Amino acid sequence: MPKLAEDRHRALLKDLRSGKGVRIVEAAERLGVSPMTVRRDLTVLEEQGLVQRVHGGAVPSPAARFGERLSTRARAKARAAAKLARFLPREGAIYLDGSTTMLHLVSRLAGARGVQVATNNVETFRRLTSVRGVEPLLIGGQLDRRTDNLVGGLALRSILATVFDAAFFSAWGLAPRLGPMEVTLEDAEVKDLVASRSRAVYLAVDAKKLGVTAPGAWRPDQARTLLATDLSDKDARLRPYRAQFRRIL
Repeated sequence: MPKLAEDRHRALLKDLRSGKGVRIVEAAERLGVSPMTVRRDLTVLEEQGLVQRVHGGAVPSPAARFGERLSTRARAKARAAAKLARFLPREGAIYLDGSTTMLHLVSRLAGARGVQVATNNVETFRRLTSVRGVEPLLIGGQLDRRTDNLVGGLALRSILATVFDAAFFSAWGLAPRLGPMEVTLEDAEVKDLVASRSRAVYLAVDAKKLGVTAPGAWRPDQARTLLATDLSDKDARLRPYRAQFRRIL
């Protein structure tokens, strides 16, 4: 008996998360439905940011939604972000990207003197609304369900209307010579523009992201950018990145 849509979606996601991937013809036979039904199911899952379509089937999405990222290497992210806390201004305008790493900086803003904090992530914005001394600003745009960040033309136009005293980012990966990288081109586009409109740029990544590449590269200005990781600043693993940043913490 064919499965209901929700049951099919759960079965397809179970296969994807086990690392098997999904082949349309095989999945149709296993689920007792037509290949066209499986294609429609995969389209729905792709729109939700859960899968990436490939020829003949699908693979897990390389991006991850905000809630899924919260518990991933949380301690390492917190250590990297903590190194940037002393650079948070107490007034002026700053930007926090939509990463779970930068979420660790939200509580550090308590007691600021009216600092305006912009972000393109709804959950980060929600948490900023409860911090005393902060004026939150949500960058508008289209919700990218792969990452839960707001992106696209409206986001870019909003950013163009603003100059930031400092911008704080994380990245999906950091590659020698290539710089920070994102799994979505849209996220990379937003970060690149914000960095270009910021007087100082701070990047925090945990060590697992070193050497990781992705399709979307963005290039913050070396002379204005500091890198923080959960490693000692003298760790040999950071040697390939020293020429890319003004300073490594």
